[in-house]
Amino acid sequence: MGDSGTYNCSVDSERLHGEAVCAIGHEALEIKSEKGFLRLDYADLRDMRLLDYHVVLDTSGGNVDLSALGFQTEDFFEKLWQAYAGRSREALFVEGEALYTGEGDYSYTEQGVEAHGIAKVELYHDCLCLFPHNDKARRIPLCFADEPQAADFRIALRLDTGDSYEVARLGRSFDAVAEKIVTTQKKTLQRWQKAHRELSDTLVERLGADAEGYDWMKAQGCRMIDGLYTPDEEGFWFAGIKNGKAAVEWVTEEQTATYLYQFQTDDTVFERSLRHALESSALHREVIFTELDGKPLYQMTVHRSYHLRFLRDHFAGRIIHNSTWQQRVKEFFL
Repeated sequence: MGDSGTYNCSVDSERLHGEAVCAIGHEALEIKSEKGFLRLDYADLRDMRLLDYHVVLDTSGGNVDLSALGFQTEDFFEKLWQAYAGRSREALFVEGEALYTGEGDYSYTEQGVEAHGIAKVELYHDCLCLFPHNDKARRIPLCFADEPQAADFRIALRLDTGDSYEVARLGRSFDAVAEKIVTTQKKTLQRWQKAHRELSDTLVERLGADAEGYDWMKAQGCRMIDGLYTPDEEGFWFAGIKNGKAAVEWVTEEQTATYLYQFQTDDTVFERSLRHALESSALHREVIFTELDGKPLYQMTVHRSYHLRFLRDHFAGRIIHNSTWQQRVKEFFL
């Protein structure tokens, strides 16, 4: 392996065969040969496996088999996994310095669907992240978690949605890692709850010019809710919910539209997904409604969050703030 991060190999795929050179990039794996060029964006990578000195990539366009890497096989696999995890980290909008990084077993159950395997495990000030060598990466928000339970060299977290996550086999430093996760979760939850109490106490003044819209939704018989994207930012949101419909407003420095949703689930199901989606995406609100074609990073984001998929699936349009806003909001809730 040279300074350019390239590896000599043999490639076998539907589109390219023979001797080639692989370059592990920030967004994609690029494979070049005399016969052609293949770019595998990480958004299209479903899984990677190290099997008998072959690195087998499961992609949306079919399997790609890389061999003849020799003694560099394991190094190539590890570097590719690191790059893939890095892109997943970016897609999940993880910020700040990691408080812990390691590797171990993971398992989780989300809405009855299970996943398990080996993952790179990283702890941040507001989340615990799992980065397996497949497309099952997860950002676990500590502000929505119960106190982590550590026993038998396993750490388990349960969210307010009922979803559960577990990591194990984190090495000899298990006790120290477990204590750090427990302590971080407690601090995160306390900051989250304190920031929301402050929002509730100062809501009227923080609404500013948006107070009129808030009061109008409330006058339509909506149940009003509000929340933060992060306890470190002034921006927040509020929503009116009524009869399987919701109108969501972003209160930020940037002028935005009102986002509409229709759903057949219980109101609390929508509210939880809304809170989780907005906390995870922060101010990247475009990921909630924008077209994903040509946006591989956002494709990865949505694929790794069922809350974002829920909002996208139930999106019913936007209302621009102009002279017709009140009438259109009223008609929407009829």
